[in-house]
Amino acid sequence: MIRIGITAAVRFEGQRGCNHGNAYSSMFNGWDKEKAQELGFRTGGATDQRLEGARVVKIYDEDREGAEMMQQIYGIDEVCDSPEELTEGVDAVIAADSGEYDKWQLVVPALEAGLPTFIDKPLAESPDVAQQIVDIAAAHNAPLMSCSSFRWCDGAMEMRAQLGGLGQIELLNGVSGQGKFHIYAIHPTEFAFGILGPGVTSVINVGSEDRDIIRMKRSDGAQIVLNMFWSGVMRGGQMFTACGKDGWHTITQLGALYHPMMEAFLAMAECGEMPISGDEMVEVIAVIDAARRSREQGGIEIAI
Repeated sequence: MIRIGITAAVRFEGQRGCNHGNAYSSMFNGWDKEKAQELGFRTGGATDQRLEGARVVKIYDEDREGAEMMQQIYGIDEVCDSPEELTEGVDAVIAADSGEYDKWQLVVPALEAGLPTFIDKPLAESPDVAQQIVDIAAAHNAPLMSCSSFRWCDGAMEMRAQLGGLGQIELLNGVSGQGKFHIYAIHPTEFAFGILGPGVTSVINVGSEDRDIIRMKRSDGAQIVLNMFWSGVMRGGQMFTACGKDGWHTITQLGALYHPMMEAFLAMAECGEMPISGDEMVEVIAVIDAARRSREQGGIEIAI
């Protein structure tokens, strides 16, 4: 049984009720719906679908009262007083998605202790900070994983299984209707990297703040075009098409999200092998940063 410490799981953008924190805690521990209602704690994301082989045994958050609520709802053994205490007596650590870029600082003690660590999307705001995090992990031989669940979703697995019959891929096209760029751009970008891997050489964004239209050139000649529109602009949803010399494959349903990603994390915690290289994790952040800067600078092409 893998013992997990969790942090950045109580609040999202300062408000109690973190969908990812609820999802991870419930899938490993189960949850008490009546207790959640009694406490008035928002449990969006919580699931009855269990994932065996691990348990959340410790939680830390600056909002200790909120952490104590989660302790009761999800049956977590201990509320910790510090990130350092969170690393004691656990086998792995998760920083859930608090909606803040600096959540990674909460797991520096875990990385320095060499613990397998998951940092929810996005890893960082800038590639320089992303590289700093990757370097800390490498210096302490700590297996590190940071990604979006789109990389591991059923739809991505389906598309990867079809690639062999499509011939040389020339284009990956994506349409994603969700929300603000700084929160949601990571999702379609991670889907694309999960299909084609790293190798982006330049990025251009000819869209506007709520209608990003991004083209990525790759070293293998393929191009990626992502249309990321706020759900208030068009109906929310996802569609991705891989276009190859011998055929196309389209997916419109993502399917399961969090569980496949956490399965990959548990596998890393058991064997110590990172499913995504540090260089690729940094490249994802560099691409998103370049897309933002390109739009802000009138659609100039930015080299990666």
